[in-house]
Amino acid sequence: MNTPPDTAAGASYPWSYRAAAALTVPGLALGAWLTRNELAALHWNASGLLLVAAVVALVVMGSGHILFSRTALRDRVIEHGWLWIDRIDWRDVSQVQLLHWPALAWVVAPRLTVRARGRGRHRIPMADARTLQLVRGLVFGPAD
Repeated sequence: MNTPPDTAAGASYPWSYRAAAALTVPGLALGAWLTRNELAALHWNASGLLLVAAVVALVVMGSGHILFSRTALRDRVIEHGWLWIDRIDWRDVSQVQLLHWPALAWVVAPRLTVRARGRGRHRIPMADARTLQLVRGLVFGPAD
């Protein structure tokens, strides 16, 4: 299936971010398993358990966002997200900044910061080369 020339989609974060996120949750589980006797011996109150549960939930959700988040450019609409997809029409963008350091792209994810009329500022990471190329064309104009 051929992709139309103005359409691209791919992972939002580079492989290094996704690898770290993929190792975080199993590492957290392994740490809990290895210290299960010490954790069981502690006298937990309800607020302590609630705090630990909230931290674990945030780590799992944050890791899931990094692992499964996608950035797409379709018909001049930028989409980003995982569970909640954020859609920004390029016609509503009043200000744009593109941060991309090619040599450090595996450490610093390329990102687009846009200010959309009536919607505030949005930061959109993009690790997919085709998506980044199309966004560059929108930001700087077509390459000669």
